[in-house]
Amino acid sequence: MSQMISVQVRFPPEELKRIDSYIKKGEYSSRAEFIRDAVRKAEMLRSLQILREIIKEEGITEKNLLEGGKKVRERLFKEMFGES
Repeated sequence: MSQMISVQVRFPPEELKRIDSYIKKGEYSSRAEFIRDAVRKAEMLRSLQILREIIKEEGITEKNLLEGGKKVRERLFKEMFGES
């Protein structure tokens, strides 16, 4: 894992209580772990949204996507990371 940089984040008390409840149940070991996981999940949801947009724009069917999808994967990577 790369070097971690500390940041300060403010939450409303209700949200912090929900985060702490996940920790208490043992689903996360710390608030930081919860927040890192939430960021990863937000990135995944964004990539799915971009993928849906690309599929719609390109007129790709589910069958085409399952058979190859190389063009879609390349465009998704470019959209997400600005590279090809």
